[in-house]
Order: sequence, then C-alpha cells, then structure tokens
Amino acid sequence: MEMLAAALVECAEHVRVRGTIHYDVVDNLATPYVERGEPLFPFFEFERTAAAVFEYWLIVSEILASAAWHVTKLIADAGEYDRALARMQSPQIVRAIPPPLLPDVELRDDGTALLDVTVYTLAGEERIERRTLALDRDNELVFHGRVLLAEGRGGVDV
Repeated sequence: MEMLAAALVECAEHVRVRGTIHYDVVDNLATPYVERGEPLFPFFEFERTAAAVFEYWLIVSEILASAAWHVTKLIADAGEYDRALARMQSPQIVRAIPPPLLPDVELRDDGTALLDVTVYTLAGEERIERRTLALDRDNELVFHGRVLLAEGRGGVDV
C-alpha cells in the first residue's frame, strides 16, 4: 500500500505530499498517515485549480481505499454512462436527463471548493449518482450530497 501511495503521488501532475505516506494495519483496517496521530490531509499540497482538486480526489480515494471505492467507477462521458446502465440489473432511470457527466469544480475565494463527480457504484446497492464533495481548507474532502440518476437491483455488501 505504501508503494502504491508513493507511486500515485509521484505520477501526479498537481499533487504533492510533505513526507512519506505509511499505513497502520490492524485486522482488516488500514489507516494511512504521514505522522502517526496527525490527520493525513494537511500534508498534501496542491494548487486550488479544477484539475488539481479532481486529481487530489482520485489520489486520496485510492490511498484511503475503502471497500466501497473498490466497487466504484468514475463516469465522465455518455459512453461510460450507457455502459454502466447496460451492466445494471433491471435499471430504473430516476432522472431522464442526467446532469453533465464531466467532473466539475467550484473554487471559492476562501480556499475551499466543491467537487461534483458522476460515479457508478455497486457498494450496498447498484446506482449511478452525481456526488458533491466539499473540500475544506485542511484538504479534507467531505461528502456533501448526491443526486441519484439510476438504480438497479444489483450491489455487493461492503
């Protein structure tokens, strides 16, 4: 896991980390840290640009690597949306006209941001949704809301 975290940051165009990411592993729980006992997020550095915020979300999602993330796929165009619908078991379209599928970032003057992404996930229940995440000044991404676009009967327990 430490090698993956290092490779992700090394290959990143906009994101850097002050220090090295390590993991404490207890039973099935892996907790990333730079300095044990300190929050991980303030150790990341990136400009507040749309591309950097999006790249940061992808990297942090991989580093945190929740079980739900492993069964989640980013949707960024109509073809990916159509393929996700085709994979779903008995899909029900909740919004006939989906919002734009491309990731979108609203940068704010105070250094915070809102990130909107469309994902297909099998975590718990099968669904396509537009998620909004709030980025705070300490680089923590917090779930802010979601709009359900389609749901199916599939899904896996996580």
